[in-house]
Amino acid sequence: MKKNVLFLLVALLSMSLSVGAQDTVKGRRAENGKDAQRMMGWTAKDRASAMAKQLELTADQTAKVEALFVKQDAKRAEQMEKQKAQRDQAVVDREARREEMKILREKEIAANDAELEAIIGKAKMDQWKAMRAERRDQMSKDRPGRGNPRK
Repeated sequence: MKKNVLFLLVALLSMSLSVGAQDTVKGRRAENGKDAQRMMGWTAKDRASAMAKQLELTADQTAKVEALFVKQDAKRAEQMEKQKAQRDQAVVDREARREEMKILREKEIAANDAELEAIIGKAKMDQWKAMRAERRDQMSKDRPGRGNPRK
């Protein structure tokens, strides 16, 4: 009798652990569909359509924004390959490389914003920057170790 009860407890425990692991995304629980989608990464088309919905872009603007995002993704992948090669060589000082990448990233953001503004216009670009800043602030508040530990 004791063996049966012990076997039943082990089976229930293992089932509860496997069921609890089913709703995680990359090691973190997804509270809703948006969280899961954000964590898995969006394609250029997904990002363009989301921006089109938020800013009420025309079909032409949406297509141009999507093409821009595809170009940015390809450029980012190329940069990541270069960084991986540098990391493998481990020749450059880590702090110097970090500063170099920070400056490069700021230049890329400025160039990308200028191209995007040419497509969607100044008013919608200002609206987009405000939405982006709001998202960035919210994400920094939600990060653990930033004065707001996860519960």
